[in-house]
Amino acid sequence: MKKQRFTYGVVHIGSVHTSLIIVSFAALDEVEVIERVRKETEFGEEVFRHGRLSFGSIRELCRILAGFRQLLDDYGIEKVFAIGTSVLREAENRLGILDQIRIRTGFAVEVADMTQEIYYKFFALSHELLENAENFGEKPVLLMDITSSGLGLTGWQAGKLLFQQNVASGSLSILEHFSEKERESLTFPSAVRDYIHATLSPLWPSIEQHAIRHLVLSGLEARTVASLLAPGSTEPHTFVHGEDFLRFLDSFAGLTPQKLMKRCAVTESRANLLMPTLLLYGEVVRTTRVKGMFLMSTTFLKSYSIYRGAQMAGLPCLAEQEERTVQLARTTAEKYGSTQDHCARVEQAAALLFHALGSAHGLSPRALLLLRLGAILHETGKFINLRHYSRYSHQIIRGTDFFGVSDAEKEIVASIAYYYNRENPGSKDEHYARLSHEQRITMLKLCAILRLADALDQGHSGKISHLSAELSKEELCVRFEAEHDVSLIRWTFARAAALFREVFGIEPVLRKS
Repeated sequence: MKKQRFTYGVVHIGSVHTSLIIVSFAALDEVEVIERVRKETEFGEEVFRHGRLSFGSIRELCRILAGFRQLLDDYGIEKVFAIGTSVLREAENRLGILDQIRIRTGFAVEVADMTQEIYYKFFALSHELLENAENFGEKPVLLMDITSSGLGLTGWQAGKLLFQQNVASGSLSILEHFSEKERESLTFPSAVRDYIHATLSPLWPSIEQHAIRHLVLSGLEARTVASLLAPGSTEPHTFVHGEDFLRFLDSFAGLTPQKLMKRCAVTESRANLLMPTLLLYGEVVRTTRVKGMFLMSTTFLKSYSIYRGAQMAGLPCLAEQEERTVQLARTTAEKYGSTQDHCARVEQAAALLFHALGSAHGLSPRALLLLRLGAILHETGKFINLRHYSRYSHQIIRGTDFFGVSDAEKEIVASIAYYYNRENPGSKDEHYARLSHEQRITMLKLCAILRLADALDQGHSGKISHLSAELSKEELCVRFEAEHDVSLIRWTFARAAALFREVFGIEPVLRKS
């Protein structure tokens, strides 16, 4: 059967580049780049310095994007995905920028949270890791993704996520911590190293726990390092021993942007980003004693374009990626002492009810992932306090990074865990007031489902077996088998049914088979 081919454009508004790529996609290994345009900018430095883009910069950005729009029209490309990362994420006047872009160019720009940005980048990178299994095998590796505003660290082993942590210390944000006068000091490189070491110190235990001895680095900076240490290499990745990389850094006798400009033949703006990135690499290599680094050619623009292609083609790798996020949530719940068997039964029951409702729930397929995460994490707060555990579950979820889950989605998951065993939320409730209208609707529906699912394992005893659910007109009939008394489950289910009736207009009924 002939594969369907999709042709589309991807626009990326980044801190130092605004780029366009036109892609023809048939499969993960069949991606053809038809056209590529990249304009170097200094928007990121302006945002990190002043907190916003000026009128002149917005006008320049729109001028660049208008040129991209014309090129897309010349090629006859109708499907376009536009995304902004840290430069728009950090801008205080983001809404105004997005509106001007929409009016002047017609682009509806998605602004990716840091977790989403790293998730998109990881999508293509994980495929490359699996394709090059002979180099990685069963060894745990650490994927480092450095953006302008943050650093993402992902533990990976044979297709599984070990951990995922994000830190607000990116290449530009590190620089902006220091004044112009401090940057001109002879001791500036040393001060940056000390700052990086202190910032990253909470991460070392996770790296040591999993005995990680290899780094996987990607992006423009990794490609620059690869070209310097392995000139002329045409391989998709370059391996560099940790000791060789540290000797490379030491050869600068104090790494500064000026020395990078001279030795690496890069512009000043590129050197300003490259310097803290290299020092970040060096600090991880030096502190964790990793043996070596795999420098990959994968960029964010390439990864995001492949992700969108896989999405249009409906490839199974998308579901596999979601399952990695679910597994990461299970690891988090286990860390906080949640009862694994109970959480697994609640997750299974919640998914069963979600599917039984069909189109009656009015939710997107993505909502099922949020429901499963809520079911897995709903009792994590008991690790801190048994009396007020829902409050602490809420805090733990909001304070944890879940791979590919946006901040807005994470707020929904945290609220599900907060309200599933409390009174129904009201407008005066601070947690509820923080949610948007769309978030409230999704949260209430998922919370109603989770209450029923949790009720079905009230007592954590696993008394109920062989669950089934069927929607008939305005009744959701949940059937079960049980050998023991289930009075507590029946009573709890009846109380939980109140919110379900209110939200869905459907009566949930519990019947023994």
